[in-house]
This record gives sequence, structure tokens and C-alpha cells, in this order.
Amino acid sequence: MKKKLFLISLIGLICATSAYAACEGGTEITNTVGTTFCKSNVALNWWSAAAWCKANKLQLATMYEMCPSWDGNEGDNKCPELKGKAKYCAWSATALGTSNAFSVDLTNGSVYNYADRTANYLSGEALYAFCR
Repeated sequence: MKKKLFLISLIGLICATSAYAACEGGTEITNTVGTTFCKSNVALNWWSAAAWCKANKLQLATMYEMCPSWDGNEGDNKCPELKGKAKYCAWSATALGTSNAFSVDLTNGSVYNYADRTANYLSGEALYAFCR
């Protein structure tokens, strides 16, 4: 019986360690519908955010994964599922046209199209990878 208990405990520890490693260098965030994501701890441009997710064996989350109630538009409180979950904005994999991508402000649940805000990013506005 002791061997079985030890084996079960060991398997549980290995599984927990594997789950943690998938978000190395990031912070796990769960939206209000129970989906868990990995947010990078450093600000990145969109391409680097996608690469960071891939390096963690994840992928950049889509807007509908992040915000199941999203109506497809920009604006205030368009993503109540992530409102108040963290500071700053998180990139999504959802594109608008050939050079734009949507992001979510994790402080207030607002949705933005960030291609026109690239200059703001370069001057210090922080956007983070948000992986699933």
C-alpha cells in the first residue's frame, strides 16, 4: 500500500511540475469562465509574444478564448472575463487586416486594435504575451 501511495504521489508531483514548466517566465491567469492562460512577465512586441508562447509549448490565445462574450469590436468593457485580472494589456492571436492585432487591457477589460499604437508600445506602453 505504501508503494502505491508513493507512486501516486510521485506521478502527481511530476504532473504538477510539467504544468508549471509550461508557464516558465510567466504568470498563470484564469478568466471568469475557468480557462487558464500564461501571461509573460515581460513586455513584448506581437511577434516576440507569439515566439515566447511557442517556446513554452503554447500558442497566443485568440480573442474568443480570452473573452468568450466578445462581440468582435474594440471598446470599453468588451472583455469582462479578464477585467481586473492583472495590469497592462495582453496580445491576442486575433488579427484585424494584415498588420493589426487585438489586445485586452487586463485592468479594465477594454479591447484595443494595437497596430496604430505601436509607437506607444515603443515609448513604454507594455503589452504582454497571453498564451493558451
